[in-house]
Amino acid sequence: MTTHCVSGEEWRGLTPLKSTRADVVRVFNECTDRNSYCEFTIENEDILIEFAGIQSCSGVAADTVLSIQRELQTETTFEALGLDKRRFKSFDPSIPQKLGYRGFIDEQSGLLLKTFGGQVFQINYIPTNKERSACPNYYRNPREFVQVLQPHVQVVNRVGCPETNPIAGERVLIAARYARTGQRFLLSWAVTAGRIIAGQNTKKILFDTTGLEGKNVTVTVELNDGSQHTANGSCSFNVSPPPKNP
Repeated sequence: MTTHCVSGEEWRGLTPLKSTRADVVRVFNECTDRNSYCEFTIENEDILIEFAGIQSCSGVAADTVLSIQRELQTETTFEALGLDKRRFKSFDPSIPQKLGYRGFIDEQSGLLLKTFGGQVFQINYIPTNKERSACPNYYRNPREFVQVLQPHVQVVNRVGCPETNPIAGERVLIAARYARTGQRFLLSWAVTAGRIIAGQNTKKILFDTTGLEGKNVTVTVELNDGSQHTANGSCSFNVSPPPKNP
């Protein structure tokens, strides 16, 4: 079983309302743009960090970290996280309710967890209860950080194949884009040629084009929310032969 470290409201030296975008860049070399949020993947986790701006939190300096979300690609347990479940208040975070999700919140530390089928798959960090008054609108309902909204129809918005034809032998990154609903998704990738060398069951795969010169490749991803709702998306690209030596 994979173990994921949790320590109060701090994560890898980052603390909401105390850390800044510069701290995130220093720790992860990510989030260098000026967007209000930043998404990236490390190890077996998808990370979402939101930053303060004029619209989101006028009482806090711009680029201050407001919240951190870790979506675990491998589910875990409270015990593996070293957490006492009795610290937390439990609630149903889903709309409609009774979809198999449970939210857990420790109001004092600002730590939230979300489970599906009893397994933890999301961890959120926000400031302590006393500190949230610095940005009351953003933190007005802390439980919404682990909210689940089940759409009537699930959709894969985009599958990102290369915009220019890769040269045979190159490795290319292909990502699936879909709405943030707070659900736990199971992803399954398939290709018509070549091989996936990393990322199966995650949002992004690394694909090897070795031996595919002159071929067209179609990449398909299936999204499954664990409740018999699925969605599919695909994209295609051509693989160019290596340049001939003069």
